[in-house]
Amino acid sequence: MSKKIYADITEDENRVAIVDKGRLVDLHIIRYSDKNRVGNIYSGVVQNVLKNINACFVDIGTGRNVFLPISNYKGDIKKGRKVLIQVAKEEVQDKGAKVTGKISLSGRHIVYMPMEGKIGVSRNIKDKKERKRLRDLLSSAAPKGAGFVARTNAKNLKKRTIMRGVKYLKQEWKDIKKSNRKAKKSKKPVLLHNEANLAIYAAREFLDSDTSVFIINDKNYYKEVKTFIKKTDPALKNKVKFYKSKLPIFERYKIEGQIDNLKKRTITLDCGGYIIIEQTKALTAIDVNTGSFTEGSDREETALKVNSEAARLAASQIILRDLGGIIIIDFIDLKEKKNRDNLLNIMHQEMKIDKASVKIFPMSRLGLIEMTRQRRKESIIKILGKDCPYCSGSGIIFSETTMYIKIKRELLRKGPKIKSKYINLFLHPRVAEEFDRKGLKNIEKQIKKKIKLRRDYKLHHEDYKITA
Repeated sequence: MSKKIYADITEDENRVAIVDKGRLVDLHIIRYSDKNRVGNIYSGVVQNVLKNINACFVDIGTGRNVFLPISNYKGDIKKGRKVLIQVAKEEVQDKGAKVTGKISLSGRHIVYMPMEGKIGVSRNIKDKKERKRLRDLLSSAAPKGAGFVARTNAKNLKKRTIMRGVKYLKQEWKDIKKSNRKAKKSKKPVLLHNEANLAIYAAREFLDSDTSVFIINDKNYYKEVKTFIKKTDPALKNKVKFYKSKLPIFERYKIEGQIDNLKKRTITLDCGGYIIIEQTKALTAIDVNTGSFTEGSDREETALKVNSEAARLAASQIILRDLGGIIIIDFIDLKEKKNRDNLLNIMHQEMKIDKASVKIFPMSRLGLIEMTRQRRKESIIKILGKDCPYCSGSGIIFSETTMYIKIKRELLRKGPKIKSKYINLFLHPRVAEEFDRKGLKNIEKQIKKKIKLRRDYKLHHEDYKITA
């Protein structure tokens, strides 16, 4: 059990890191200003009906209408009418969010579809007897007109564990319906179910028997996750721990430095080699180089060692950066077929943890591994950074919001240790504007010191100084 989960909960953002043998393999970030609403259920108001494309636009109270295909909704659609809908796909760049009237509620081992009378089993469960067992079990538990889907991790689970999940999801749907009845009395859109609790999401999707520990730095979120696990999978409750140290959790477990790597084009391997990641909208190329690595009795052995480490790093970067479309990895040439097969196997193993749809093709004669991957959400790079004004958009720098959070985290850590009653914060004016917008009072209250912003155009966008 080498997998560990860390949740960093702050007033500005929630972050969850999945770490395997000390290496960051997956990262999720929600900022309170972000538009990540996938899974949210709303009582929305129909604004426009477009009969020519059999769709409509619905106001869900987020400032931008969402797109609803009428084929995905049961019932009449009229302007001004309230509709029960769920966000199926979040806003990505210039594309608005898409919603559906086919509601689904995800549990740890099953998915509940209260409005669709279908029983399904994950295609990853191959055993015919097990598929029949799960199908029969869920059929007997499904209310009339409703259905369930057994997820991959439902395989070989005991009946009481599955029924515990069934009970939990039925109650969740009951609560949503009750809220919807109240919402119908209002002419305004209403949020009925919020999926934005990242800690609960992590517990549902990643906490399992292969996880050694799930550490959370917020007392309230810790209690919520503990309660959720007790209701759905009590055998795992002792894996959930509360983080008490004053040292930031991501610094304590050496995660911050790995996050910083996400904006780098070139990443060094432990062996001395390196990979270069070049990304476009449709295609990503990853180039593997030996660099300073010279160990090994011959060239083939050296190439295999570098390639093996590069494959593991490339897989984690693909998942972390949420790279989509066509991905081509240019490995160092290997002459022996067994070595090429071994490398391909490493890629398959490393990508197993990815929840996106992935296809990996055999290595070509030119030493290329080609793969396709479906992007799940807005890229982490788009959340953390922005196009770099210093290089006309050819690179990435941290955004003002990211710098604000980064500096604030350091102020909260170092501020109380500074003896002076006043602190000077030297930073780029654009980053200073973010502090102007969000205010300093809360930070000053926590560290019990006054902060003076010192704007300096000579400083790089990512540079700052904290002095007494």
